[in-house]
Amino acid sequence: MNPFGDPMECALDKRHLTMLFAVMLFATFMDGLDGTIVNVAAPDIGMDLGVDTATVSWIVIVYMVVLAGTLVAFARISADIGVRKVMAAGIFIFIAGSALCGLSDSFAMLVTFRAVQAIGAAMMGATAPQCCTEYLPLNKLGFGLSIVSIGGSAGFAVGPFIGGAIVEFFDWHWCFLINIPIGLVAAPLVLRALPPRKESGRIRLDYRGAVTLCGAIASGTLAIETVSYPDLRLLTAVCAVLFFVMLALFIAAERRTDRPLLNIRMFAKPDFTAIFLCLMMMNAAYMGMLYLLPFFGEKCLDMTSLTVGAFMMISGMAIVVFGMPIGKWSDRKGRRLFSACAGISMLIADVILIVLNRDISWAVFAVAMFFMGFCWTFVGGPMASRLVEHAGEDQDMASSLTNEGYYIGASVGTAVIVAVFTFASGSGGVDIADVSASVFNDGFVPSAAVCAGMAILVTVLSLIVRDRNA
Repeated sequence: MNPFGDPMECALDKRHLTMLFAVMLFATFMDGLDGTIVNVAAPDIGMDLGVDTATVSWIVIVYMVVLAGTLVAFARISADIGVRKVMAAGIFIFIAGSALCGLSDSFAMLVTFRAVQAIGAAMMGATAPQCCTEYLPLNKLGFGLSIVSIGGSAGFAVGPFIGGAIVEFFDWHWCFLINIPIGLVAAPLVLRALPPRKESGRIRLDYRGAVTLCGAIASGTLAIETVSYPDLRLLTAVCAVLFFVMLALFIAAERRTDRPLLNIRMFAKPDFTAIFLCLMMMNAAYMGMLYLLPFFGEKCLDMTSLTVGAFMMISGMAIVVFGMPIGKWSDRKGRRLFSACAGISMLIADVILIVLNRDISWAVFAVAMFFMGFCWTFVGGPMASRLVEHAGEDQDMASSLTNEGYYIGASVGTAVIVAVFTFASGSGGVDIADVSASVFNDGFVPSAAVCAGMAILVTVLSLIVRDRNA
């Protein structure tokens, strides 16, 4: 049953349909762009604002935590009142957050406004796919969803290069300000392209579930992030306790309500849980390494920000080029081996970086970047589809859980990798500019080894869980 009603009843003419596709493309492009453009700028942000490698990671972690904590809630809200209101508000909030990030002159200001920006991104991320189900007829649904995928992938692909170019020729503030003109084009298009819903219902949100889920993700991530700092052990313990309390409250809230934020009973299925963990670990390993690689390129390989961005764009382009063909191939051949290939590809990239390390040539570094991106072509299609097919009757909920797994994995993974790096390198509290290449490498190799371990686990779990139709 389509919760948005019959799409044919709200079919758009050719002009409005074109504007709708443009809206989805702009929204997902901005979301994808912001997911990677900041990573390349992180070393310069840290040096400019005088913070260490671990602390500057919060510009990534806060963004992902807020996204993971609010995405499902906004999907529920848009189902109640329509995507037009939520998407338009999301774009305006994203523009405002981007402007405030660009004007920030302290790290505290930047992190605070990154949270604001992430709220807007969550609203856009929740509603872009729903535009397809609410406004498109069935014969255009596949094309609409492909635009959502292409927009996000394109933004994700060019983000590192654009970020490197901005840092090289301007300054890091423009990594945020660049969103403003894009958003100013997209916002009026939303209001013109999407007709108001004829019957806008009231918001029926599981507020307890939304608050406790966000609290659990935030406190758990903070506990991981601070564990490598001896002076913050009390804060780590408090956050760890708070995580378990919030998690227990979330589970209790979801069991009591007749309209839960997430159907937690799906996790009683071992195969479903195993695949969800694979999704989380893949994005944890990917985003953890994606955070450290700009520092590695600049500190250990003497690359400029622009050069690092160009190499990291190889990963994004691998996703854009191979993502759809591999997804279609897995639909015909079964998804089990394809999911295992995700872990194998990530393992290859990590082993190259661990073994060759500072002696790596730029050509081999490009190969490692290719496999970093190539692994994700097996995640976005085959692995995500496995999660849906193992959900049984809860396939609609499972499809929204794929994004939740990505964002939780990204926030937790970045925190874990940064904690390992800080502990192994002993660079906690040391400004990025003062960290030598050898000290950085002391933390980079163990961090890559942790990512390799996650890749091995993903490979094993993917092979254990059989395809549903096998």
